[in-house]
Amino acid sequence: MAERKITLIKDLDNMKDDYTLKVSIIRLWKSLSDGNPTIVRSIEMILMDEMCTKIRASVYPRDFQRFESKLKEDQAVYIRSPTIAPNKYTFKISDVTSKLNLHGRTTVNECLHFQSKTTYGFSFVSYETIISATATSNESIDIIGEVVSLGKLDSRDVSKSLHRLPLQIRNLEGLQVNVTLFGDIAYQLISYLEAHKQVGHVIVLLQFARINVYNAPPSVNSYYEQTRMFINANLPEIVTFTDGLVGLRGLQNPSASLTVESSKSYSESDDFLNNYKVKNVVDLIESQEVGKYIIVGTIYGIRQDIDWYYDACTNCGKKVETEDVFNGPDSGDASVVLKCNGHNCKNKKISSVPRYKIPIRVQDDSGTITLTLFDRDAYRLVKKRARGLIDQIKQAGDNPRLYPYDLKCLEHKKMAFKIDVNSFNVSNNYNRFGILGYTVDSNVIDALEKKLAVEAGSPANYDDTEIASHEVSNETKSLKDAISQTGDNLTPTMAGKFEATSLFKCNSPTIVKKRNVGDTIDVDDYDNVNSSTKVPRLNSKVDGNTGLLIPKLEK
Repeated sequence: MAERKITLIKDLDNMKDDYTLKVSIIRLWKSLSDGNPTIVRSIEMILMDEMCTKIRASVYPRDFQRFESKLKEDQAVYIRSPTIAPNKYTFKISDVTSKLNLHGRTTVNECLHFQSKTTYGFSFVSYETIISATATSNESIDIIGEVVSLGKLDSRDVSKSLHRLPLQIRNLEGLQVNVTLFGDIAYQLISYLEAHKQVGHVIVLLQFARINVYNAPPSVNSYYEQTRMFINANLPEIVTFTDGLVGLRGLQNPSASLTVESSKSYSESDDFLNNYKVKNVVDLIESQEVGKYIIVGTIYGIRQDIDWYYDACTNCGKKVETEDVFNGPDSGDASVVLKCNGHNCKNKKISSVPRYKIPIRVQDDSGTITLTLFDRDAYRLVKKRARGLIDQIKQAGDNPRLYPYDLKCLEHKKMAFKIDVNSFNVSNNYNRFGILGYTVDSNVIDALEKKLAVEAGSPANYDDTEIASHEVSNETKSLKDAISQTGDNLTPTMAGKFEATSLFKCNSPTIVKKRNVGDTIDVDDYDNVNSSTKVPRLNSKVDGNTGLLIPKLEK
């Protein structure tokens, strides 16, 4: 096509429809449905113009046939008349607040003359910035380094996108950063190493990666399909890094520069059966040692007196609070702003994203206990994001704090849980524990139950074995039916620690009922929790059809 007037990304104007962009497609992927990974929701792109300004763009299913063959990664194109929309993604790839959508009246043509300062517009962050946690987790980063240590591939999840590969990379100054690669990018590195066994150095460059602020010290993760990885590629940035590395350390063989763990992947059986001690619920309640343990139990229900999600700060991951800010000392007008008490969130703009924090009641033959199912594991089971469930509830005109009907899929699942007993649990006799991982493999579960029976000196099948009253803690003996229930039964909880104080509603596709709820405990911020905190007890009236609690009707 003839050269026409080009609009730069920074000059995009919502008041105009007819304009042409000259851009390179530096990242392209298909966004799949959370509920059905065979369904493509959209084609996503990251575009860069000749000034190296980046913007995200999308194509939706109705226009797939029109554009799919014209959009290729690393290709330069002219895009005429896309529509401008607000960029509502919490993970940002640039400071541009808009995104583009290609539609029926948009045209795409190949561009043969694209010139920019760099091919991909890398914007590297320093290792010091990552280690000191001064960068935020809601903005993408680019990082380059030499791979010095490679862990085992964790391929236990049924979803390949959640398979993970831990490694360490090092910069020219000798600083190291932990990295976790997920899904296809993890397998990309494994395939490269298998095909290049004699390579001297492995230099990786991650573009559009994300800082993981949940770890201490912070680490770097690949971010779904958005992250792109270059390995020993013929790029000026990698060539310059390699030259600097050779100048510092000389050429080395792979065994001298890269440490690889002997096993290529985790065995779920080995991880659960051999790496941690197996306990029953009572052992866990009475635990006086900090550590990680395995228990086997069935999810009996969900506690309805504690929120099922929390609003996480996109900078640091901690729970955010709301605060009323008045316009002046004499003004009665106030605006609500988000506040985060994270150490690195001072003087930063705060935004939030909902994350799962589901308080499940898990029962074995010795008792029942509350475990907290966090975002990653909850998503694996529910198959939907917390934000999506909240949107469904809001569309129904209900309070988003209502428990979604979708969470009922958790009930009655028998699983082995990897549990974290931390110093707060031990010193405060705090018997709610975080879940670090789980398995539903029946063979692993059976083996764990037999192992626990042998260690307890009991027969492998101990359904008829009674537990003497003196072997059970006072707290366990005083369990009362007070929290959540399934069918005709209520899930017990620790008596004396929970008291009902107010009303609560539960959301379902066909019926909405009230439940009691009171003050909630934020397990993500133990500093704000007092072991004597009172939380509510629920009305115990039961609906036999739905398995939900029904309050007395207000007159």
